[in-house]
Formats: sequence, C-alpha cells, structure tokens
Amino acid sequence: MSGVAGFLVLLCVAFALLRPAFMTPGNLKAIISNAAILAIVAAAQAVVLITRNLDVSVGSIMGFAAYLTADFAAHHPGVGGALLLMPLAIGGALGAINGLLVAYGLVSPLIATLGTMSVYRGLTYVYARGQEITSSRLPHWMNELPDMRFAGIPLLVLIAAALVCLLAAFLNFYSLGRRMYAIGSNVSASAFFGLRTKRIVLFAYTLGGVLCGLAGFLYAARVGTVTVVLASGWELTSLAAAVIGGVSVAGGSGNVIGAALGAVVLATIDNGLVLLGIPEFWRMFVQGSAIVLAATADVIIAAQVRQSLRARRRLARTWS
Repeated sequence: MSGVAGFLVLLCVAFALLRPAFMTPGNLKAIISNAAILAIVAAAQAVVLITRNLDVSVGSIMGFAAYLTADFAAHHPGVGGALLLMPLAIGGALGAINGLLVAYGLVSPLIATLGTMSVYRGLTYVYARGQEITSSRLPHWMNELPDMRFAGIPLLVLIAAALVCLLAAFLNFYSLGRRMYAIGSNVSASAFFGLRTKRIVLFAYTLGGVLCGLAGFLYAARVGTVTVVLASGWELTSLAAAVIGGVSVAGGSGNVIGAALGAVVLATIDNGLVLLGIPEFWRMFVQGSAIVLAATADVIIAAQVRQSLRARRRLARTWS
C-alpha cells in the first residue's frame, strides 16, 4: 500500500510540473470527488477478489440499482432518506445471485458474472424502455447531495472514506473477514478445517452488490440524468483500481484501503491527462496498461514468495 501512495505522490509531482493548474485546490477537490464513488466500487471488487473470485457485473449492478431507485424517487418524491434502502436491497439481491451461481452453481466467476453483466444491463433496458430520468424529476435533496459538504470536505468523499475504513476494520479484525482471506489463500485447506466456504463466498458477492448499489445511487445523484448505460465500463475501471491498489487477482491478499488508493491513482491519471489534452483513447490505454503491469507484478511477487518458502523448507529439513 505504501508503494501505491508513493506512486500517487510521484504522479502529482509530475502533473504539477507539466501543468501548474493541477495543484490548485479546486482541481484537487475534483480529483478526490471523482475518486470517491470509484473507491466504493473498487472496495466491492476487492472484497470479491480477496476470496479468489471476480465480479465483472459491478457496472450493471450500479446501473440497474440506480435506474430503479431514480425512477421510484421520481414518482414518489416525498419518500425521503428511506429511499437509500432501495439501492442497497437491489444491489445485495443481484450480488447474491452472482454468489449463488459461483458458490453453489460452481460456475466460473468470470463466466457467471459476465453473463449476469449482460442480463442486468438488459433488464435495465427493458424496464427503462429507452427513457432517461432527468435531474428535474428527482427529489431536491437528491440533486443537492453531491454538493453537500462537511467542514469543507465533500460529503461523497466522507461517505467513501467511512465505508472503506469500516470495511478494512471488518476484514482485518473480525473472524468472518479473516476467513475470507483464508479462503482466498487456499480454498481446499479452508474447507478441510471446517470453514463454510460456499456461504462465505456468497456473503462476499452479496456485500459487493450492496456496495455497488450504494455507489450506483450516489453516481446517479452526481450525474443528475440517469440513463440505461449508467456506469458502463466500471467493471474494468474498478478492477484496475483494486489491482493497482495491491489486491491480488489470485486471492488471499490486499486490502480495501489499497483499492481506494488505486481509485485515487486512476482519478489522478485521468485528470492529469485531461489537463494535458491527451485523447480518451490514450487514457484507456494507460488504464489497461496499469492492470497488466500490476497483475504481472503480482504474479512475479507471488512466485518469489513461493520460491522463498520452498527454500526455507529445504533449509529446515537440512538442519533437522
């Protein structure tokens, strides 16, 4: 995680030298605000990756939960803060479907969530019938949510930071969180020692879905106009953020704070390249390259760790 933070500092220094406007308070706040929602989705992706699984339907879950919630809010503007329960429930239900397919249906995580990605997005199209929901139809408080601040800090940033910290505490200090790491490290050994691996994987997908539902709601409030393609492409972006943040695609290592830092790194890169006038294609190229480099580094480090462990075992046998 310290490596990610160091890389982020280097990025900021480089962009500041190339474009002094990068370090203005307004631009830095824009970067943090842009990273806030992505940090939540990256944390959701990290929770699943830790169990040695994958979810490429996160964007579709966000879009489906956001559209249904926004449509309900447009027809029932007086519902108030209780509306927040709706995206959480929708996201959790869709995440649970993914978990059931992977844990109990024994479908490959990539295949299962690739399929549900299309299904969830298709359901959004069917429900919406090609219509969009504009900000003028949303409740006043929902439109104001992205601009709310506490002590000068955007509320979205505070929400993301609080969620990431709570998740980090859960994963590190609670038995269920530690079991998720154990499953990611070795599924067979975890099952041998009595861990209910299927239930834990189901829980991971459900928790990820809840986080994506919340992120979809916040993203809908931020963009104002909710369309059927909302959050398209966030599958790759969230995966990139998690991997850049040190979450292993092989499971069992990494943390959500690193994933959140990875989201800040991506937001910083995107912002800096926009200031430099770099076309969208190159921003996508950088994002994809970051995934490849981070995944390659993860494989190399894992191989070195295995080699070191084998060497220690041989040395222990020699001394015995």
